[in-house]
Amino acid sequence: MSSILAWPAWARRAPAALYTIAIFYFGCADIGLPRAPVLPLDKITHFFAFMGLAWLIELALAETAAAARRRAAIAGSAGAGGLLELAQAALPYRSAEWLDLLADTLGALAGAGLLLLLARLRSPRAADPSQQPP
Repeated sequence: MSSILAWPAWARRAPAALYTIAIFYFGCADIGLPRAPVLPLDKITHFFAFMGLAWLIELALAETAAAARRRAAIAGSAGAGGLLELAQAALPYRSAEWLDLLADTLGALAGAGLLLLLARLRSPRAADPSQQPP
């Protein structure tokens, strides 16, 4: 199995670009989500859409240092959410909502946080003295 860093840059970056285009297409299209009286499907959709975008931005920036990559993923995903809300505010059949932006940002944070957790779980415990040979 080859490392993600061995992939060409375009192969790591294209999914994030295409996903962003899809988010903006569906976010600006004149379609509606089904209304559920109990579940806020719109906010749940925003949360998971921007969690996915944060993951793809981290993949796109795999060659970057982990902390900088995570900050860029959060800022890029949450920033795209803000731009989407601005675009929706300009459309007569859509509405911009602060709660959508909050869901976008929380999704970006959760996505980066989950990847950080997975990275820590997968990394060797070099810092743990009990794991060091005598």
